[in-house]
Amino acid sequence: METFNLDPRQLIRIEAVHRGFLYQHLYAAACLFNAARAGVTHVVVENDEDVELVQPDRRIYLQVKTRASNLILSDIDGALSRFAAIRKEHEEGRRGGSCQFAVVSNSAPGPELAKLVAAREWPSDTTLHWPQSPAVDQAIPLPWRTIADGFEACRAAAETLPFSVLAPETLVWKIAGRMIAAAGGIEPSANHTFTVEELPALFEQLIVQLQDFPAPPLRYRPQEREPNLANGQRVRLVVGFSGAGKTSWVSQTALHTSDRLAYYDIAEISGPALASAVARELAARIFGSRGGKLGEILLPGASGTEILFAIGRHLAEDKLAATVVLDNAHRIAAADLVSLVGASDQLQFVLLAQPSATIARIEATLGVKAELLLGWSNETAAAEGASLGCRGDFSDYERLLKLTGGLPLYVQNALKIAAESYEGVVARVCAALEERTHIVETAQELILADVFDRFNDPERRAVAALSLSDVPLTQSEASVVLKRAFDLDPEIAATAFRRLRTSGTIQIFGVDRFKIHDAMRPLGRTYLSDAGGEHLQNAREAIRDLLMKALPNDHDRQRVFLLLRMFVALGNVKPLVEMATDEIFHELGYMGEITDFLAQAAASEEIAAEDRFWALDGLVFAHFKGGDDVNIQTKLDQMDELVRQHSLGLSERLAVGMKRMVFAARAKDVATVEKTMKELTRVLPQTPQHLRVAKYNYAHALYELGLMNECVISTLDLISEYYDLLGLTLGDVMGKNPDKIFPLLKGEQSHTDDLKHLADSLDLQSKAIKATGRFPGLGPIHAMKFYSMAHSLDSFVRVGQELVDDFIERNDYAGARDVIERNLMPTIMDMKLAGRIIPVRSQYAVALAYCGAFAEAEAEMSRLMPYESGLDERGQRELRDQRELIAYLKVNPPPPQWQMPPRLSGPLAKK
Repeated sequence: METFNLDPRQLIRIEAVHRGFLYQHLYAAACLFNAARAGVTHVVVENDEDVELVQPDRRIYLQVKTRASNLILSDIDGALSRFAAIRKEHEEGRRGGSCQFAVVSNSAPGPELAKLVAAREWPSDTTLHWPQSPAVDQAIPLPWRTIADGFEACRAAAETLPFSVLAPETLVWKIAGRMIAAAGGIEPSANHTFTVEELPALFEQLIVQLQDFPAPPLRYRPQEREPNLANGQRVRLVVGFSGAGKTSWVSQTALHTSDRLAYYDIAEISGPALASAVARELAARIFGSRGGKLGEILLPGASGTEILFAIGRHLAEDKLAATVVLDNAHRIAAADLVSLVGASDQLQFVLLAQPSATIARIEATLGVKAELLLGWSNETAAAEGASLGCRGDFSDYERLLKLTGGLPLYVQNALKIAAESYEGVVARVCAALEERTHIVETAQELILADVFDRFNDPERRAVAALSLSDVPLTQSEASVVLKRAFDLDPEIAATAFRRLRTSGTIQIFGVDRFKIHDAMRPLGRTYLSDAGGEHLQNAREAIRDLLMKALPNDHDRQRVFLLLRMFVALGNVKPLVEMATDEIFHELGYMGEITDFLAQAAASEEIAAEDRFWALDGLVFAHFKGGDDVNIQTKLDQMDELVRQHSLGLSERLAVGMKRMVFAARAKDVATVEKTMKELTRVLPQTPQHLRVAKYNYAHALYELGLMNECVISTLDLISEYYDLLGLTLGDVMGKNPDKIFPLLKGEQSHTDDLKHLADSLDLQSKAIKATGRFPGLGPIHAMKFYSMAHSLDSFVRVGQELVDDFIERNDYAGARDVIERNLMPTIMDMKLAGRIIPVRSQYAVALAYCGAFAEAEAEMSRLMPYESGLDERGQRELRDQRELIAYLKVNPPPPQWQMPPRLSGPLAKK
């Protein structure tokens, strides 16, 4: 699922701050692991300094810094001032013992700071430490370059402790969590201090808390927008199918939680015995080694509720909290959970459950709302695939996520099948799963088959018929599909919908739209295929008809995709051909869905000549947009042949003539261009609409022939004519966003085509001006506005990427970054333009590098690396070139950022 962010630059700053805090907390943990060996008696966090190490006769004050570049004086001048104030406290006897100061950094000092440190004036009690610096004090661990290096160092230290029942990485994250709590003044370390002699008891306590949790996966990959385990809510209900990763999530997040923790699988506990069983286990877990408190809690004859109340009272006295995780909560009656969770406000509960009718009762009884784990993101799935040797681009992994619902176990299993049976090609395993031709049964089918088998016949039929739709339908639409597919009456369908909703099989969107959960759809498709061809055909026709009926008022992109798939599945040639000749469908990126079908239609003798011609026309248009000239000549010849053999009309002759003229211009064939232009002029109807189309194609031909000045002149009148047609002036567009321009358009009719053609003309003129070495001014920006208004998304992104390159060429790196962050990235994510995501993101990494944000640029390229093997040669080369450019810029900085001249940066610049 995509994420949204109003200000990506602010997000980058926030991430950097939190990375710094995590580095600091891990470093404090390293000091704690090292303390006994170095003679340190206390470790203090976030007091006068980030970390303070107390020895019997000395106190060491540490300031921890993380930087992407070399450390400079301004980074530490505040710390040096504090060091001076603390030094005075010791000199005047207000603090005992001697003092030592150190700046600990993940990066080396820059030349000026290094020179300053080496000078005689530098304080003798103050040292700098970085990863390559010599170790001068046993009490101060050598810092690390990255958080990953720091974690590994802490893990190695934890491995030396005599607690074999607990993984060392678990102990590291728990200690880091305690550091975070202590830094915030939270019990049990509200005074910010850890006493070294109490560490064995602390380690043992953490082990007791965690040893009964399920072991987290060896390589855990977080789910999208993954929540924390403890978030302050008294009761939480986390729901997901088996395979959704609930247990892995809870065992992993437990490593980062500072609360007292307990985990229980309550699948085999009877409801009435639940409170007593959990209470006695919890009391022994928390207070079993704490003197007489356990006896005070487990009084003879005390009920489970009374024990829980006593546990809560003692926790409150100690200013502690405890989180209890109950797995398989769906197997317990809601009423039995009430007495358990209501016994004490000091106890927090996380209920893990699978979708079932029980969930609604738990929600109503406990007053909670079920939370869903969102599954893996495209990026996470790609990283997992790359680790297994799979190859796929962004679109392939998006397809896989739809087939599996993004549930970690199902995604992982499908990728393993791809690696073992489909040569690692993600697209091939997706095709096999969609067409149900795979040989190896997936974990998804095995696990969810039990859920599907428990449905009654109307419920199975509802899942089957609606499994064809991957977009939400209204209840009335879904009822129509079920009526035509299986002759189910609306009343029976409504009952099935209610039951499927309680089982989690139906997902609700908005007020009354819903769809079958993606993970369950493959089972529904299998049932539908087994039910017979008539049911499948009827379901497809029903979905096609209701989408066509709603299309004039609902242009939802995903619904149009679904309609195209229904046309293809039903063999409906005519509407597909009509769509193929509509520029908007090319702009929205739909051609990939129907290209193969159009090629088959164009080659079929059974299809009418006119339809075959327009199928070829759509394919040629797609080739032009994609810059693929290889097959254009053949298709143009086929179109000419169809015109001659079947005496097709003027529209067909004009269509093939215009395209042949532009193609000849691309090949610099002036003679053919002139000949074709004369023929078109002779037959061209003298209507304004036909003349505008002809003018644009003539201008386009001039551009392809390299006659740039002539192209600029030809487009001037055309642009002016479109402005008049739309009722706009240049002043109406200057400084305004599309939402402010729309109300100014002339008349009530739709202007989509005219807006698109105006944008095309502006774009063509801008490219011609740039080709002459001049600056195109606001032309590209205005073209983007009109492409946006016409929903011409493909051209919008293309022009935006070219504008980014223009800004970088003019040394306006901040402007280039802003175009991507404000315009391109939100558009491709909102509209799911999968084919554009990797090129835009790699270009964004380059823009970051030009802005000096090399760590962020390298991180972005690292996130794209799992997709690289799945790209074609051109895409792989583009990523390699971007990566090399970033490395080059790191060593060879670009010219300074362009600054707006002072006369343009005053009040007038804001108008």
